[in-house]
Amino acid sequence: MNIHEEQKDITLKGVVGLQNMGNTCYCNTTLQLLRACSEWSLYCITNDFSTVKPDTDKNKRILLAYQDILKTLWSAYKPAYVRPLGFISEVQKAVKGTIYESFAMPIQHDSHEYLVYLLDHFHEALKSEIKYVSKELIGNEDSITKMRILAENGWNNYLSKNNSEVVRLFFGMMRKTVHCTNCKNNTYTWEIFNSIKVPCDGVSFQDWIRHEVNEISHIEDYQCDNCKGRHIAKKLSHIWKLPENLFITIHRFHHNGHKDMTHCPYNGTNLSFKEFFAEESDDPMREKEYELQGVCDHHGTHRGGHYTAQFKHPISKEWWWFDDEQANKQNIPRFSSSNYIFFLRKSSQIQ
Repeated sequence: MNIHEEQKDITLKGVVGLQNMGNTCYCNTTLQLLRACSEWSLYCITNDFSTVKPDTDKNKRILLAYQDILKTLWSAYKPAYVRPLGFISEVQKAVKGTIYESFAMPIQHDSHEYLVYLLDHFHEALKSEIKYVSKELIGNEDSITKMRILAENGWNNYLSKNNSEVVRLFFGMMRKTVHCTNCKNNTYTWEIFNSIKVPCDGVSFQDWIRHEVNEISHIEDYQCDNCKGRHIAKKLSHIWKLPENLFITIHRFHHNGHKDMTHCPYNGTNLSFKEFFAEESDDPMREKEYELQGVCDHHGTHRGGHYTAQFKHPISKEWWWFDDEQANKQNIPRFSSSNYIFFLRKSSQIQ
């Protein structure tokens, strides 16, 4: 089959690699992983971002550069590849004088950190404020109703100043509980997240998630506001709200520089997070399953390595492996000690 015939094959549309511009495999892989979210790609391709923020806003420039490269990727066909120089240049200009200045250097960086950076800056470019009125606790509600009101107020308080498509698609909320072992009082806080980071700990992938999401730790000298004493307290974590699109990052890199090379026990089957939810949560995602759409892999050790991406094509449903400019078909996703970030979305199967 010649190139002209291949370009007519709709299953090869968007099967396009990204040229390595000098230690930029972390960037290329992150861009491919984000493309695995078809809702986000459609939103970026079909919307006019020229009216958001002033033209001098660095977040807007990054978003526009991302939109440009996304349109190019989805309009081309294998065996073409794209040079991401314009996008990388905008990021390099934006990070000058910030804590992310190292992203301007032609060295290897962490793909998870880069993913969080991009999501945050896309969000900053798109966010708006919305009005909300917090619900009052009257006093005669049952405990479940009270908890749901507290959670709704916590989420809406965040959303009131952070309303964006990025939050809608990728952000969730955890409930953190501090339990005083003396008076049994619980204190709750709400934490927003855009990725769940799990340790390599346990036999199954559910074990890995459980050790992070349902983590139990102790506070030895806790000052309890209820009983006014210092006692041992338990700190617990539960999911309250999940997005339809979820990133799970494996905690492979430690502060001492060591990389955990444990083989990932995940086999690609749909995942349920029901057991990790707070009992009181009525989030509809609680009853849903999530299916794998993309994978970021890090090959090598903490001293050096290389990033590649696995990607489920939204049209053909075929799996592809991207190694910078190269795109190769694979029958199923690969699971190994190289798996670093998983992208999952709500399953389309009827449940």
